Parts: sequence; structure tokens; C-alpha cells
Amino acid sequence: MKKFFAVLALFAVFLFPSLVQAQHVTLKANILSPIVKTGSFFAEYAFSPQMSAQVGFFKTGMNVKDTSFDGYGITPEVRYFFSGNAPSGFYGAGYLRYQDFDLTREEDNARGTLTSFGGGALVGYQLIMGKHFVVDAFAGPGFNAATVSGGNEQKDFDLGTFGGFSPRAGLTLGLAF
Repeated sequence: MKKFFAVLALFAVFLFPSLVQAQHVTLKANILSPIVKTGSFFAEYAFSPQMSAQVGFFKTGMNVKDTSFDGYGITPEVRYFFSGNAPSGFYGAGYLRYQDFDLTREEDNARGTLTSFGGGALVGYQLIMGKHFVVDAFAGPGFNAATVSGGNEQKDFDLGTFGGFSPRAGLTLGLAF
């Protein structure tokens, strides 16, 4: 499978060289995510002077009070850069998020699953330092509609910010190409 993706990447570079022009692509990791036992990674492509598209992926094994969450999420996002220098500068963004978790309540070992879909808005500032180093800070509100199955449904599990209104914030570091 790794060979397939390597060949696909090389093919894309030769077929679409504009995809790898200087500072149109960023690859980043959220350095705050490990605090909550999560790995969070992003790939962004600036497709015009003021717009970029980003997709994020996270994997977690965190605990909220007495509920353990083990799962992943995918977050597509569109960013508008007010300076016209995408992907660098002050931006506003809209995002969607899909999340899927296996739940365990520690107290009585109740088990279930949580599926959530939501979205929100962000403001942030992304700085490209030198030619290839990226720093991106962002924050904003979001909302997730969650469905729980298994156990005794929602009353068995503390959903924390995975259901309802929640903040989304991060500080990412990465590379620009």
C-alpha cells in the first residue's frame, strides 16, 4: 500500500507540477493535541491568492471524566485569507467535522459508539517563516450533533465537547512547499 501511495504522489507531481509550487501546500501537526492524547494532522492547498482548502485528520484515545473515547475524526475546511497571500496571513474559515468513537464508561465497563457530524467557524493567523516553516494559530466555535448507541445510550456516557457546542483551537507547526 505504501508503494501505491508513493507512485501516486510521484505521478501527481509530474502530471500536475502546479500542485507543488513554492508555498502552495502546507503539511502541519497540532502541537497542543498530545495534551489530550490525540494526534492531529493537516494538509492544506492554496488554490487562489485568497483561498485555500485544508483537510485534517485526528486519532484519539482520550478520557473525559469517566468515559474513554477511542476513535478518529476528519475535518475539511475552506479558508479565506484577507491579505490575498494564501496560505499566509490572517484568515477566516468554515469547517465541517465527522467523528467516530468507541466509548467505554470506566465505572461499570459500559460500551457504546458515538458518531458525530458538525461544523463551525474559525479565525486564525498562519505565518510562513523562511521558505518552508509554517506556524498556524486558530480558534473558533463549533457545534456537533452526536448519536450514541450501545450501553444505555447517552445517559451512560459523558460526551464532553463531542456533542453540542464546543470550542475548537489549535497551534500547528509544519512545512510549506
